[in-house]
Amino acid sequence: MSQTGLVGSEPAPSGGFLDSEEIVAALDSLSVHDKFKLKEVEKVFLRGTDLSAGDLLHEAMCAVIVGDRKWPRGLAPMAFIIQTMRSLTSHKRAKHRRETADGGAAQDAADGAAVMYSAKASDPEQILIEQESEDTVSAIQGCFDGDEQAQMLVLGWSEGCRGKELRELVGVDQAALDYVIKRVRRAMLKRYPHGWKKA
Repeated sequence: MSQTGLVGSEPAPSGGFLDSEEIVAALDSLSVHDKFKLKEVEKVFLRGTDLSAGDLLHEAMCAVIVGDRKWPRGLAPMAFIIQTMRSLTSHKRAKHRRETADGGAAQDAADGAAVMYSAKASDPEQILIEQESEDTVSAIQGCFDGDEQAQMLVLGWSEGCRGKELRELVGVDQAALDYVIKRVRRAMLKRYPHGWKKA
């Protein structure tokens, strides 16, 4: 895995945010593999939006470069760009729901008050299905720092990926995917043997 991993492990020298020169240097550090993975992640996030392939990644990169999104020191490039894409699509989906669904204001309020972790769900996949939350996804991904396959699996689950789409996102065949799933579930059961509950 490249050093730009999904969840940052680089030390934060002094806190705060990256300046423009540091942002350019961080983006330049993305490998060919990282760029390919970002395109795969974009495909997942595009569902439920009116964006075309390439639009979301371009919009996220522009937001990062012009400073619309502040980049915390110590957060790896892949993690920050993926978080930015997730945030952009989340806002677009919320706007679409408000414009098309009756009771949009009530739905927004309910979304904001949703329980992060279900008391009845001990399976990471079920947690992510029940509650699409940036905090939930980040919390589970954070348990697998340095394990890109596990992090991509968590991301795929959070976006409802299954079958071929999930295998392509993680970048493995079915046998390897089964092993990654087992690894994630075993790690989560060890950390949360009685399920994840509201803090």
